[in-house]
Amino acid sequence: MKWHAVFLSLAVGTLTAWPSTAIPPATQVLMDSGSPYYVPAAATVTTGGAIRWDNPTPTHHTVTHDGCLDESGRCAFDSGAVEPGGTYTIPSLPPGRYPYQCRIHPIMRGMIIVADSPMLPSQT
Repeated sequence: MKWHAVFLSLAVGTLTAWPSTAIPPATQVLMDSGSPYYVPAAATVTTGGAIRWDNPTPTHHTVTHDGCLDESGRCAFDSGAVEPGGTYTIPSLPPGRYPYQCRIHPIMRGMIIVADSPMLPSQT
């Protein structure tokens, strides 16, 4: 066996054994025209995980953290209007509970729960 064949064989073996740093898929939440309006109504994600809202409805909606609507000044996220067929993604949030709603349709409410546990994400 020639030296370059041995080198290539070692290089390929090393590359295939390299640990993966793949980014997990975003936790998906659908906006809906009927109850519970955000599906799932509560989603739990691991710290560092992305959350993506998809709007398959024919109307505009928002994804607005409740802190954006009160005097606390602790606004964690606010999508602005998400058009029909559009999406809104948050790359990550610190651990905590994040109640949110649609500014256009305040009856639409949801909850994001961010936890440190690596055994997540799960959705309820």
